[in-house]
Amino acid sequence: MVSEDPLDLAQTAIVRVANIASLLGVQSKRPVCGRLGAELLLVADYLNTAGLDQEEQLRLRISKLLRDVEMICSVQWPDQTSGKSYPLLEAIAQAQSGSPRYSNAQAEIRQGLVNTTSKTGVAAEKAILHLQKFTKRDDTKRREANKDTSRKRNTPAEYPSGINALVHNVLREHMGCTCNHGTVQKVRSGHLARLLLRPPQHTTDQGQVQYDMLFSSAPFWNGSRFGRWQDVQLLVPRVQKSKKRARFSNHSGGTTPPLPPKQLMQVDRGQFCNLISLEANSRICLTIQDGQLQKSGFEPLQQIVEHVPGISLANILEHYHLTAKMKLALAYILAQSVWQYYDSDWMKTRWTSETIQFIKECGSNSACEQGKLFAWKPYLSVRFGDEDPESREFSDVDGEIHRYPRIQALGIMLVEIGIGLPLHRSDEERPAQSLAAKINEDLLLAIQYSKNVKLWRDYDYPNYLGAVDHCLDPGIFALAPCIRGVDDKEEVEGLKQRRNILYDKVIFPLEELLHGTRWMEQLTAIGPLETPAKSSAVQFVAEQSSADDVAVGPPLSRKAAKKTFTEKKAKQWLSRMQRLNSELAQTSPRRVPGSSSARIRIAVLDTGCDDNAPFFLLPDNAPRLKEWKDWVDESDQWQDCHGHGTHLVSLVMKTAPEAHICVARIAKNPNTLLKAGENVAEAISWASKEWKADIISMSFGYADEQQCISGAIRRALWERDDSILFFAAASNYGANDKEMFPARHDSVISIRGTNSNGNFEDFNPPRNWNEETAFGTLGLDVPSAWLSDHDDEVYKSGTSIATAVAAGIAGALLGYVNCKSKEGAFQDVNKKLRTRQGMQAMFRTLAVRTQQEHCLYLAPWKLMGKSDEERQAIFVAALSDIS
Repeated sequence: MVSEDPLDLAQTAIVRVANIASLLGVQSKRPVCGRLGAELLLVADYLNTAGLDQEEQLRLRISKLLRDVEMICSVQWPDQTSGKSYPLLEAIAQAQSGSPRYSNAQAEIRQGLVNTTSKTGVAAEKAILHLQKFTKRDDTKRREANKDTSRKRNTPAEYPSGINALVHNVLREHMGCTCNHGTVQKVRSGHLARLLLRPPQHTTDQGQVQYDMLFSSAPFWNGSRFGRWQDVQLLVPRVQKSKKRARFSNHSGGTTPPLPPKQLMQVDRGQFCNLISLEANSRICLTIQDGQLQKSGFEPLQQIVEHVPGISLANILEHYHLTAKMKLALAYILAQSVWQYYDSDWMKTRWTSETIQFIKECGSNSACEQGKLFAWKPYLSVRFGDEDPESREFSDVDGEIHRYPRIQALGIMLVEIGIGLPLHRSDEERPAQSLAAKINEDLLLAIQYSKNVKLWRDYDYPNYLGAVDHCLDPGIFALAPCIRGVDDKEEVEGLKQRRNILYDKVIFPLEELLHGTRWMEQLTAIGPLETPAKSSAVQFVAEQSSADDVAVGPPLSRKAAKKTFTEKKAKQWLSRMQRLNSELAQTSPRRVPGSSSARIRIAVLDTGCDDNAPFFLLPDNAPRLKEWKDWVDESDQWQDCHGHGTHLVSLVMKTAPEAHICVARIAKNPNTLLKAGENVAEAISWASKEWKADIISMSFGYADEQQCISGAIRRALWERDDSILFFAAASNYGANDKEMFPARHDSVISIRGTNSNGNFEDFNPPRNWNEETAFGTLGLDVPSAWLSDHDDEVYKSGTSIATAVAAGIAGALLGYVNCKSKEGAFQDVNKKLRTRQGMQAMFRTLAVRTQQEHCLYLAPWKLMGKSDEERQAIFVAALSDIS
């Protein structure tokens, strides 16, 4: 039984037999053998250039062709071969050059050709005649048909059958992380993996298939994002020619030449972590030989990128402007990549505007100030784990409209790229829905936007819209539907036909559009994305924002709401804080990496952080997000399903613009905090030990003491010799409830909320009986970032907001003193200010008395407009009584 498509087998095997015949003709001085080789090459070329409309006729004749060529090569010729088995052709086509199987087949074919061309040469002439009849039959009609369809008939080159599966399977076996324990862990994809999606087709001069990938050098459970991106090149020998109709740019009509010998070293299972964790500033070169991963050496870096997580396509579309050329190039590369990998395990990861990522590139090996993003260099965020149920080739879930999830997902991405706005919403943002309802909602929304002419006024290319319509059409594969229960051969044949339809109806129209605009030649020369800017489509479908913490619904048109008086005043308060920080920075010495004046580290324990929000895309903000750990989902990706944590993180960063931020996701939303006590305790310990945080901010609380949290606070203080600060929100229930835990813990600084003038709000709880004073700061209608689906800032109130502001003020004070710690009295000030007693003393000095007894309004305006000497005197006086 033939182990692969007969057309693929014929194309590959006949080329190799032709080369053996041609070489034999030269070596043995047999002209007829050389002629036989030439005719075989003509047959291979005939197969190589055949169009889709000729495939059915070829399949009727291909068995006879294979049988004839097998007989020519057989030592026992002219005996007939039995059935549909072609052992010699299968061996020469499938075996790797130089392997024992290949060498044996080559020797037997050579001897068979000697027999065929010996004596009078009658057998050889007969064989040549058969080959000529094959290529000349209906040749005139074919030439006429190809006049108008020549471009369409030459589909992009494919990777040889099985290559994609081989690479994915080998990498999957090596992705079990051993970083922590030295043994392969059950959790896969501990290291982030990114596959570069390239325009067709990427092969080397030696005929090897090349994969360019990035792996994070550290796994997510180490508590940090990762150390660095490791550039990896993976070369896989093409064990066979490309499939029917495939055209490689380096095609010469011959077999793949033997690869030059290299010193290969096998990468055993469990060693991959060590390899990608080298951080040697070089490109790791790997290959796969006989199903085993091999290291072939190191080269200069090719993928020179910033060592920060990528930016999702959804984020790019929402915050950057893509020109028409960029959109078309990106759409074509994504569509062609879906076609290339359609029947492989690379599709087990859902291809969406969230899993398609972009990574900023630098121009050289040296560190770059500002990386550049290129629309034509998308990466797939790969997870080497179980198949996503929404990424299967065919879905039989009851109620679904579109049965081909991969095609629907591509169509949605094409809509998003075309209108310049992501449509995807996370599951947390939807009401409870069945899987079918959710998938249908995505489809119908995409169809709705694809028909809205207002969204396409700057990008109304008929070819592009036609490709979109075909993807979103549930009947796209009506001529080749997936049928359950058929045998393997029929299933493979149906899958191949669906890929052909995908190419004809989606990839080819985009390719034609690129040729028509003459952008195809410029595909990999398109410049970088400009500074973040919204496209015209965004305002039209901007999302409706509620004043409450609510999930966001489908994109709707709206005008920006007019700001209230308190919102304006809060914004002015933050601007004043920004001016103070600028003054402090101007007189601070320049930081030297690794010195004692390293930046202050503030840990925020909350619902996480959406690092795709516009605030974090700004060049000065993105690098300050230093550490991440998720105690909810153990995800290596920064995320926030609610928005509360994102708001707090950005607020801390505004108030302390020189600090580095560490984020601990301890709950999915505020409602789940009641069960998150252990997460909080573990996060406190981690922030203190692993992150060396100077400040820990907790904008939440419990009615009752949580012993595990109390224990974690005590241990952290003991291990850090009291040099760590804890801030927590008092309560938002006014006099109806007492101060919450951990705010009332005797080692924590409790924070209440005020308006911009320092008046304590009525949502604050009464002062705790053992508190000498209660501190409050800005906590009313404070603007800051929200989730990435919000263009504008969101205004929030409460003691949780004030806690973030207070933690930021403490960070700004520590940062200023830390930079001057070598200057006389500042050495002692720096040590004292890191304790709860010292920071409270400093707060009392800077704070203003209010009309409420024992309630102090914290605002550091006393430091504004002062010289360094005057500021030093304020710090020294405030801390003089602290031992």
